[in-house]
Amino acid sequence: MTPDEFLDRFFAAPNGVWPGLDPQHPASGAILPFLHALPVRGECPVILPRRDLKVQPFVLYVICWDTAHAGRIRSLLEAAVAHQYCAFDGRVAKLNRNDPIDAAVIDLVGEGSTFVLRPQQHTQGQIVRAMARLVRSLSDMPLRNPQLPRPVGRMLREFDLALAAGEATTSASLLKEIEGVGGISHQNVAFLRIRRLSQLGLDSEVLAHPSMATLIVAEPPRLVREAVLGAWARIHVLPALELGVDQALSELSDSAVDYALLVDERIGSTTDPDVATLGALVALARQDAALLQGLAANSLVDHRVATRLSPSESDLSPGVAEAEANEPADTELATQVIDQSICASWIDWAERAGADEATAVGPGDADDWEPAWTVDASLAAAIDGFGDVSHESLIPGISRFLETDDPEHPAGASAAALITRYLFAEWFSPADLGALGSLLQIFLRSAPSVSAYQALLGDIQSYASRWVSVASAVRVLDIADAVSCGPAIDAETRVSLISTLLSPLHEQRHRLSQTDRLLAEFIATDVGLQFDWTTREPDEGAVDDASSVDPSILLYSLDVGSLHRATSAINSRWPDARVQVSAAKVGDPALKQHARNADIVVLATRRAAHAATNFIQANKGEQTEVVYPDGSGSASMVRALETAVTEWGAVRA
Repeated sequence: MTPDEFLDRFFAAPNGVWPGLDPQHPASGAILPFLHALPVRGECPVILPRRDLKVQPFVLYVICWDTAHAGRIRSLLEAAVAHQYCAFDGRVAKLNRNDPIDAAVIDLVGEGSTFVLRPQQHTQGQIVRAMARLVRSLSDMPLRNPQLPRPVGRMLREFDLALAAGEATTSASLLKEIEGVGGISHQNVAFLRIRRLSQLGLDSEVLAHPSMATLIVAEPPRLVREAVLGAWARIHVLPALELGVDQALSELSDSAVDYALLVDERIGSTTDPDVATLGALVALARQDAALLQGLAANSLVDHRVATRLSPSESDLSPGVAEAEANEPADTELATQVIDQSICASWIDWAERAGADEATAVGPGDADDWEPAWTVDASLAAAIDGFGDVSHESLIPGISRFLETDDPEHPAGASAAALITRYLFAEWFSPADLGALGSLLQIFLRSAPSVSAYQALLGDIQSYASRWVSVASAVRVLDIADAVSCGPAIDAETRVSLISTLLSPLHEQRHRLSQTDRLLAEFIATDVGLQFDWTTREPDEGAVDDASSVDPSILLYSLDVGSLHRATSAINSRWPDARVQVSAAKVGDPALKQHARNADIVVLATRRAAHAATNFIQANKGEQTEVVYPDGSGSASMVRALETAVTEWGAVRA
């Protein structure tokens, strides 16, 4: 949007401050000095007045270019106007897309970076003069760019960690950052995008990738290979299997893209039942003896296909038997090469990570390892024995640890050891806090001893002052909620940690959203903390928060505690909303009905069974909006829902 287009929209009805941008209008002389910042986009914000009715005081929009810029301007506004000329609590305005003036601002700079000042009638002249001084002090100052380019390798590791921790928004922003910085090929960017789409259950978007035909012949990594095959199976092949194996086999040749090129002997050990069944069908179509033998040993293959996986040698296509004669030596050589380049077990990873080897494990490598819970004590001891290990060495393994977490068999001691490593190294970036919260959930699910519970929660409490802030409120609430919903192994330790986490947020509760304050109140009340989370009433004329809307909402997660907390928050925040929850690991008639009837689906991918995730996507209604929380806790779920409910209510209004 050009500056002229923005001004035409901003000063259009109902804003009557400067009709038609008439240069002869009395207001033009006062407004023009504030317009110099609009085309420059420097450190000076754009400050513009609005008055819908002459009998009302005007309001001032302080428009910043991004959230970081708003953070720097906040303290300057505090010094310039609060609290002598107007009430100012430091929060950015919640703009209303249905209001034409607010919509113009949103289209210019987006949401979350604009302040709205509401002076009293007798202070209007004084606040204009104060704003003029602020503009003069920032005039011609270039916009600061506090973010330095980061190494691509670090961003890739953080992307893996965000996917493993179920942080959909963080993974999207990291992918965008990776694309912007460059340093990796377009092909590898496409691989990352496919992995993220698969994690979110967006099979149709995976298959619709514009470069799919090229990516298939480019030897994609294992996770990408299985993501594409799984999407092809669920959308095209498995529905045909309901009509019989022969119908499914005929479906293999009907695709315009030859997805079957991705099927080889490596598919035999897949842990995805959809991919295993598809691989078996491709093996039958090819009559490939090696592939048939590998998949016959995979118990995940659909029973209708598994019964046909034992062909005689006479059934094999010409040349297959001869090719197999030369295969063992090649396979043995390939195995030797692989054994030298990647880890073979969790203990092997721990030894390499302890030696600070950054490339010890890659995406998908841990799928074939013995589960972490079976070697939990030994793995925890190895992690505790790490010396000065870099972030780069440890993060790939933590990502795999979260990806392979078994809800029924948590590796609690290893999770505790990794949390301790985070704390001692003071790794508290947003991505790290998300992973720390996921590791804490694993630890609490393992029913730890009293001494282990006291030790770990005490360590977290001692480092809380380094990372608890309003900026990290959602992740703080997720962690506090996990402790609150988890086993109360030692009540005093539990209450002490939650009090330490919530106290800084309570002191700045006026900067929290209504939803965050509500969740904090639930958490505090559950453990007996008497914090008052109320704030002053909103200013007259403030935008309504659409608390009376009544959407049908489906919450999906395998974490039952988070579902319960999120439901309680939704019932208080939007009492007319209809909420259904599901923790089903596979699709069933009830989940199908909920998905079809929902206006909004909140899908926590960190704690979601992949089969159910895809089932929801396949069966949701045409108008259903699916939102993904940036984490797996209740705070992340309700925060993701908040924007969706507001937009849904605006459309219905």
